[in-house]
Amino acid sequence: MKLSNILKSRLKLIGIALLFVVPVIYSWYQVFFTNFKPHSKGVEHGLLISPIIQIGDLELYEPISSQTHQLIGKWTLVSFVGNKCDKACEFQLYSLRQIWLALGKDGNKIQRLAVVKDKNLISPEQIKLSQGQLLLKNDSDLKDRLNNQFKSYPYFESESIYLIDPYGNLMMQYKKGTNPSGMIKDLERLIRISK
Repeated sequence: MKLSNILKSRLKLIGIALLFVVPVIYSWYQVFFTNFKPHSKGVEHGLLISPIIQIGDLELYEPISSQTHQLIGKWTLVSFVGNKCDKACEFQLYSLRQIWLALGKDGNKIQRLAVVKDKNLISPEQIKLSQGQLLLKNDSDLKDRLNNQFKSYPYFESESIYLIDPYGNLMMQYKKGTNPSGMIKDLERLIRISK
C-alpha cells in the first residue's frame, strides 16, 4: 500500500473523529467561558426579574368575607389599579380569576392581589365578579412601601401582571397582552417543580 493512500485513510479517520469531538468542545466552551445563557430564551412566557426583588410578608384581606391572608406561603399574581377600575381593569381582574379557575386543584396554591391606591377605586360589584380577589390592607404607608419596591424594578409597568413566589420574592413580569394560556403553563410548571 502506498504512503499517500495510508495518509489519505488517516486523514479521513481524523476528519470523522473531529465531526464528533468538535461540537462537544464548542458546547463546553460556550457553557463555561461565554455569557450566552442570560440572553437565551427559556420556556417561560413572562419576563424573569433578575435579580429578584424581596417584597417580604404582607397582610392581605378578602373584602367580601373580610378574611385576612398572608403574602408568604402561596404564589401571588399581582395587578395594579391606579385609577378608577375601568373596562380594561375589570377584564384584567376577570382574566386573573379565569387563570386561577383553570388551575383546578392547584388553584389553592395561587392567590390574586390587586394593589389599589384607594378602596373606592374598585367597586363591590367588581370585587364580587373577580371572586376571591385579595386587596392590600388599607394602610397608606404599606402601599407606598410596596409601590416603591415594585418601582425599584427598572422595567416596571403598572399595566403588567407580576408574580411573587411563596417566599415573598418578586420574580416574573407578564406584560399587557400576554396570552393567559402561557401564564397558566408557567404556573403549572412552577407548582409542579416546587412540590
